[in-house]
Amino acid sequence: MKTTLKFFLFFLFIINYGCNNDEGILCFTEPAPYSFELVDKTTGKNLLTNGTFKSTDIVVKDLDDSSKNVKFDIISENNLNVIRFGYIGWETENINYSVSIHGKNIYDFHVKATRVNNKCSYTEYKDFKIGNAAYEFDKTNGVYKIFVDPKI
Repeated sequence: MKTTLKFFLFFLFIINYGCNNDEGILCFTEPAPYSFELVDKTTGKNLLTNGTFKSTDIVVKDLDDSSKNVKFDIISENNLNVIRFGYIGWETENINYSVSIHGKNIYDFHVKATRVNNKCSYTEYKDFKIGNAAYEFDKTNGVYKIFVDPKI
């Protein structure tokens, strides 16, 4: 019994020492992407999936530099097509974008991303706003649904 108790205490000491000694261990959390689904405000159908709009119809402008078109991706997964901005938050920045289709503003969004670099690097997001559109956030997939009149 004494041998078992000694072994158990020794084992507990080793585990505890390993858990507390984090010197030199770095951790990293990459920024979360922002995803937007354009849906028919009446039917709720995805307007990219059903062919109402094509990815080439979409233009994203930086409101702080209107001469600059902004890069975005169209992600197609599980019969869901979304506009994704996967690079926001890799550095400290203020994002002010306008999303248009056929020259008509669909929505604007703003977010302040602050990259925190210390032992565990991560991004803090503040002041997130969507303007000029009705929307809802789907907690199950992390996508913002933007309600659009398809008759642009």
